[in-house]
Amino acid sequence: MPQETTNRLPRWEELPDLDLYMDQVLSLTDRYLDPLSVKPITAAMINNYVKLKLIPPTKGKRYSRVHVAFIFAIAILKDVFEIAQIREGILIETNILGLKNAYNQFTQEVENAIRLVEKQSEQSLPIALIEGEIKEENKIMKFAALSFATQRHAKTLIQQTKLKGESNHE
Repeated sequence: MPQETTNRLPRWEELPDLDLYMDQVLSLTDRYLDPLSVKPITAAMINNYVKLKLIPPTKGKRYSRVHVAFIFAIAILKDVFEIAQIREGILIETNILGLKNAYNQFTQEVENAIRLVEKQSEQSLPIALIEGEIKEENKIMKFAALSFATQRHAKTLIQQTKLKGESNHE
């Protein structure tokens, strides 16, 4: 598996094809989510996602590629949307595109949105914050990714401004 994780999420093909134990899932998700400033996922959260039927039940306390893909999507979206909205969005996109394609497109949209929001923040002239054609089958995904990226960037700017203010008072 590639070690490059800055603002990059693993694609379906890069997710482990062997079932993982909880601690392995937590380690894997943290490795990719931490550079994106996404709050870490906990075992209790994953157990709740199973109870809420956001992710399929596990087989013998082991998590498959399918589980890990769902966990990544939920982790990224949970600060922007309510759990019920995440569930509906995932169902819509996976019904249209299939799980593998929906997951890969989602990871690409998140990365694109982060890059475009950061680029916009560096410029005073407006740029298009959505790349590519907006089709009915990718509209939800594109706007969800943009919501995540703008919220993430706003939090970063707040933290940077706060730190500058604290260093000016020293």
